[in-house]
Amino acid sequence: MIKREHYLNLLLRYKDKPFIKVVTGLRRSGKSVLLDLYIQELIQQGVDSDHILKLNFELPENFQITNYLELSTFVLAWAKEKHGTLYVFLDEVGRVSEWEKAVNGFHALTAFDLYITGSNADLLSSDLSTYLAGRYIEILVHPFSYKEFIQVHPSATFMDYVVFGGLPSISVFDLDYESSMTALRDSFQSAILQDVVQRYGIRNTVVLEKLIIYLCANTSQTFSALSISNYLKSQHITATVDTVLNYVNILTSAFLLYKASRQDIIGKAILKTEEKYFIADHGFREAMVGRNSNSIELILENIVFIELIRRGYQVYIGKVDQFEIDFVASKNEKKEYYQVSYLLGSQKTRDREFEVFRRVQDSYPKFVISMDEVNFSQDGIIHKNIVQFLLEE
Repeated sequence: MIKREHYLNLLLRYKDKPFIKVVTGLRRSGKSVLLDLYIQELIQQGVDSDHILKLNFELPENFQITNYLELSTFVLAWAKEKHGTLYVFLDEVGRVSEWEKAVNGFHALTAFDLYITGSNADLLSSDLSTYLAGRYIEILVHPFSYKEFIQVHPSATFMDYVVFGGLPSISVFDLDYESSMTALRDSFQSAILQDVVQRYGIRNTVVLEKLIIYLCANTSQTFSALSISNYLKSQHITATVDTVLNYVNILTSAFLLYKASRQDIIGKAILKTEEKYFIADHGFREAMVGRNSNSIELILENIVFIELIRRGYQVYIGKVDQFEIDFVASKNEKKEYYQVSYLLGSQKTRDREFEVFRRVQDSYPKFVISMDEVNFSQDGIIHKNIVQFLLEE
């Protein structure tokens, strides 16, 4: 078990603040383990363990709590005659019927510092604004970053990360390929069946499965719903543009995909067509499609996109005239531009990757990320090796 300091720091930042902390993210991305790490941190900081309650509603010992009334009764009985702030962790809270009534009630009492998690089948990010309007902070947990990956596997190479991805649950296989890929396929199918098919009552699972394979194979590439619909027709599968858009939106809601819209850098307009989608964990692509190393440039782009999201940036695709900037990343008043390439060995490749930035007339930082060890920085445009970028604070 590694100490996931990025997320622990986020939780500590919001400790004792009058908001419900909601830990969301892809199934098996480590949400429950993160709560355990945070509880350990609270105890180390002097919080009395008697003032901490964690209920995991997937464990048999808590099966008797099935609805908000039973949950309220249990927590209030535990809290009786205790003084000071009480820390309550409700893991997989979606298993409790009308749980939001209990959680909102606890929040109104002001005695509790509340933390909840839920699988995407029971608690999607889109539900929170309805259930907990104005009362919550959402903390999105991703699979392991590269920095965390090499903490778990100290002898691993960057190409190991390209192949295996960062899903914490496969760490027990210690980079054994066959076992890891089997577990990744099972995890992906579990996420699809439980978080998507079950939740939305999808009957045409053939279309959904073919769509997922297509998106995995073409991660980081530009496409439209019409082009996907046409591709499926070529495979003798009928799916309208509306069906494709609906399924893609569902996969995004379940944290399996992330969307990057396209924006005209000069005109500032958001362009509604030709978006890009990225996989939450590129290890899924290896398991479902295979040979990430043969599509290295797509995988590098996926890795950089997810890393920027993990660092709290809003990310979109930039367009300058007929040229594309891979990523425009913004956070508060901060903005950065990124191009991602495999290798910059030829002058033609360097010209292509650097030239687009010369068309952007502002002073925000501009980066080219690649696997090169040689520094090709020029004209104020910073070149970074991708490992260097991923290991930065």
